Amino acid sequence: MNGAPPNTQEEAQIVTLAADGASTTKIAASLGRSRHMVKNTLAKPEIQQSIQQEKAELSKMYREQARRVVASISDTDIGKASLQQKAISSGVLLDKALLLAGEPTSNVDVRVLMELVDEIRDKRDRTPVLSLPANPA
Repeated sequence: MNGAPPNTQEEAQIVTLAADGASTTKIAASLGRSRHMVKNTLAKPEIQQSIQQEKAELSKMYREQARRVVASISDTDIGKASLQQKAISSGVLLDKALLLAGEPTSNVDVRVLMELVDEIRDKRDRTPVLSLPANPA
């Protein structure tokens, strides 16, 4: 671990890792550099601005992914266990987007999605299946 200032590539890695919520210790370990160097780099106003921009981009990406996951749920998926996985994934992505945007997060999003899944399944289970008469020919 040398005491040299970070190069451009290391600064970009610090920005990306910090925007994703990594601690100073984790960033330093992943770069093989000191916590002191990472802390000093994170203190720079231009680095803080870059982190905020990266967070905004990640937030947008996570929101788009959450929308795609929810939109991809089809009637066929409702009967499959993967629907639960998609609902949970969507909730996690939405939570991440909210966190990056600095908005309050909670597990309510996942609970709401799971309640919706349960309601859809209950409705499907209560709906009588119509059987067609056998073809007399």
